Amino acid sequence: MAFAGLAGLALTATSQAASATVREPAEPRPSVSPSLTAAMQAEMMSDVLPASPPITLTDPVTDGAGALDDAERDEVRSALARLADESDLRMFVVYIESFDGTQPEDWANASANQSGFGTDDLLLAVATADRQFGLSADSNVALTDAQLGRIEDAAGAAVEDERWSAAATDAADAVRATGTTTTSPLLVAGLVVAGVLVLAALGYVSWRFVVPRLRPRLAGLARRTPPAAGPTPDELAHLSLTELDDRAAAALVGIDDALKTCEQELGLARAELGADATRDFELILARATADVRQAFAIRQALDTAAENGAGEQDTAAQDPERRAHLVRVLGLCEGAADTLDARTRAFDDLRRLQQRAPELLADVVDRAPEVAGRVERARATLDELAETYPTEALALVSGNPEQAELLLTNAQEAVAAGRSALEGGQKAVAVSHARGAQNALGQAVVLLDAVDATATHLEEAASRLDKAVASLTQDVASARSVEGDFRVTLARTAAQASLKHVAVTRAGGDPLAGLQRIAAAEASLDAALAPTRDTTEVKARASALLRDTLGRVDEQLRQTAVFVATRRGAIGATARTRLAEAVRLADGARALQPTDPTAALGEAQRASLLVLEAARLARADADAVVAAAVAAESDESADANGPITGGMMLGGILLDPHLVRSRRRASTAHIGGGFGGGGFGGGRPVALRKLGTVRAWWPANVR
Repeated sequence: MAFAGLAGLALTATSQAASATVREPAEPRPSVSPSLTAAMQAEMMSDVLPASPPITLTDPVTDGAGALDDAERDEVRSALARLADESDLRMFVVYIESFDGTQPEDWANASANQSGFGTDDLLLAVATADRQFGLSADSNVALTDAQLGRIEDAAGAAVEDERWSAAATDAADAVRATGTTTTSPLLVAGLVVAGVLVLAALGYVSWRFVVPRLRPRLAGLARRTPPAAGPTPDELAHLSLTELDDRAAAALVGIDDALKTCEQELGLARAELGADATRDFELILARATADVRQAFAIRQALDTAAENGAGEQDTAAQDPERRAHLVRVLGLCEGAADTLDARTRAFDDLRRLQQRAPELLADVVDRAPEVAGRVERARATLDELAETYPTEALALVSGNPEQAELLLTNAQEAVAAGRSALEGGQKAVAVSHARGAQNALGQAVVLLDAVDATATHLEEAASRLDKAVASLTQDVASARSVEGDFRVTLARTAAQASLKHVAVTRAGGDPLAGLQRIAAAEASLDAALAPTRDTTEVKARASALLRDTLGRVDEQLRQTAVFVATRRGAIGATARTRLAEAVRLADGARALQPTDPTAALGEAQRASLLVLEAARLARADADAVVAAAVAAESDESADANGPITGGMMLGGILLDPHLVRSRRRASTAHIGGGFGGGGFGGGRPVALRKLGTVRAWWPANVR
């Protein structure tokens, strides 16, 4: 069989040589014909390149700097045509005056994506005034890093000498020298047939003789634990402890944003395709979520140690241990991102977004009026609640109608831009806008649902408060019969103070805060009275109090999680860490509930305190960003692409169709501050850029 395959290959090669013809030189053209206006381009990419927006390329040579004369332009075109004729790769060249401080590769990557370039398209961007250049190559291009390096060396030598036409011709010749030649379909078919025959023969031999001997060893390999992903301590050794701490915090923010966006995308896919079609992706997301929870737990432990003053007496001894923990956090974040990235293509294939882009855009248009109608109802609900409850009780939802309204406006703009991109044949750009519109509409619905849920929960809390007050009053009466126990006396006095406080603030007060105060007093009094009660009664009272506490904690977690998810463009690592720890403690309380309700109650109470702290920190982060935005808007000299105030940017939704193309940049980047709007993946380089552009305007306490 192998011999027959090789014979077939030889005959195919002979036929290829006999039928070879000389092709006319092909002038390279973009893979997709773009038609975005300059305003739309600037809007879509403003968060990535605030100073120098990318441009859409339609010609092989774009000379915006007047760097070439007619003869040089013809020379560059001829070099590009030779490359297209002799290989599968195509190159485009653009000359501008300056990158305006933007990284050359960033500028080239963004322009290439905005122009709809494909896997085999290269872009060389040259800034004549800066004497800099950037080379953009798709991460799946058929070139090694070494080959890309030789292409960059060829272009760099010419740019250094200000030989602008030679920069393009030398780069094109360097690409041709890589030997990436065009292969005819007939030769490909012959190779496939021969390969199949050879593989079939090898497969039979392996199955018959090799596999039986390797099975024990393969089983042992399968049981091994894979090494942790992410950078090694040696790779991060050059960073100071403060820099490493900042990087770990940024990584947590970035992967947390990625998870939230993946959850939203998965929800859309589940609604479209059903639970069976998305089950595998739910398992992948659960695996990544588990890694991120572990990373947050490590971060919480480090924060707790710092708050308790650990290591003050022997900082030098503690630094290696803290560094090791921070490196572990980075490794877990990178591992979770790799888990998501590995299924990005499969998830996109499942949803078939490019084929369904018109349908997705039309669905947003159909649903938007219904969501818009809910905005005014939500405002009316909040106005009614404000007449009964204090501002603090509504703090997490008071701005929801305005944010939802901004998201609806952004969704409509994204639909218009997506349809324009479809008319221009830019399917990838249209998909990005469709995704952004879907996610914006989904966030608006979540915000409006949160208002309704808060109204319901406040009403239920008000009715439960009377029952809680009656229960604590009875416990105080029971405690009076216990004399001579200082602990009981102290707990009884604190309980009486709590009852008095709730009675004074009952009208117009926060029933949730009242419930928490009463529950804490009752738990303290129960603990003091436990020695005077039998075990059954102690366990029954702990179980009852645990149920009430977990119900309240679940609502607090829901409210805070919604606030963070819908304002994730502004929420820092500390608030997210506290929220993640509260979730962990609540889960631990549920696990202990059947066997040890007393211990579970302690976990639930700690979760309640942490989620309140998380909510306070999250609100402070969001308020600081908005305050910075207001200050920037009042400053006439402020950058037009300044801080975020609402809508998609505040919600962490970026219109960004697979922004990063450079393989080497992707492999060396680290997780940053957000999810890039792509598929079921981590979006690490995009996130890093978001931190560098959007959050540059944040106040220091938020950063």
